[in-house]
Amino acid sequence: MASAPGKNSYTQDQIRDLGFEISHELRCPMSINQNLFDSQAPIANELKAQIFLMLDQGESKQAIIEFLVQRYGEKIKYQPSFSAATAILWFGPLFLLLAIIATAAVLIREQHKHQRTNGNSYE
Repeated sequence: MASAPGKNSYTQDQIRDLGFEISHELRCPMSINQNLFDSQAPIANELKAQIFLMLDQGESKQAIIEFLVQRYGEKIKYQPSFSAATAILWFGPLFLLLAIIATAAVLIREQHKHQRTNGNSYE
């Protein structure tokens, strides 16, 4: 069987391994906090079949993921691409951590200042 230009030729083991890898990296559109591999929702089973069909046709992992992102949006990926729309997902936790540290530092400084002030008034 000759493959079309630009298409990959995978062995059955490679198809299985790549299919499992892709289905672990993508979310199930219907199940909360489950990847396609673990989900038993009907849509997950259809998407897994689509992944294996596309691999059998010689599509690359990246092409399959791009196809599914176009169809279901960036939310299907566990690690969304970096863009202006997803910047808060990437940097939000860091900014939140820095804000908590800064707030704690200010509160500790105020507490020490208050203790020194109260400590001097009794002498």
